[in-house]
Amino acid sequence: MTTHTTFIPKKHGTLANENILKWKYGAIEKKAEFSDFLQGDFNGERYWSIGGGMGTVEEDNVFIFSMTLPYKGDDALKGIYTLAHGLTFLHSHSIPAPPGFHGFRTVEADSATLNIISYDRKTDIVVGTFDALFKSHGYRLNPKGTFTMKRLRPPAQKPSEQGESAL
Repeated sequence: MTTHTTFIPKKHGTLANENILKWKYGAIEKKAEFSDFLQGDFNGERYWSIGGGMGTVEEDNVFIFSMTLPYKGDDALKGIYTLAHGLTFLHSHSIPAPPGFHGFRTVEADSATLNIISYDRKTDIVVGTFDALFKSHGYRLNPKGTFTMKRLRPPAQKPSEQGESAL
């Protein structure tokens, strides 16, 4: 089982950050309105999460890409990851829902590659690229993207002397 953590701002334009997450479909380029890069923990299993998207829940127009990979320490983050080697890659989006509800659909990539080019433990900035293919269940998405993101840390989480996460 894998978990995915994605933060969606409560109101459009309320989250100001310096992260850049872009993707292309052919010649069409999009830039995420919100994004997150963090190290999380689910039932004692640590993971890295990188993701972002556009839209708001209130406007029923959410569109998200979310990637996770096993946490093996801050120093071990750099590298190329595929679905066969621990990467999970999801796409979520709003769908029509009954009155009083917000609807979402999530689909897993049929293939994906995440390349972490660099991670600076002192600045907490990660730089990388991704490429995914969603072709099952009627999807025809092939996003190719780049990102430069600063790691989100809970207020109580600070790097230890060895550069590892405090979680």
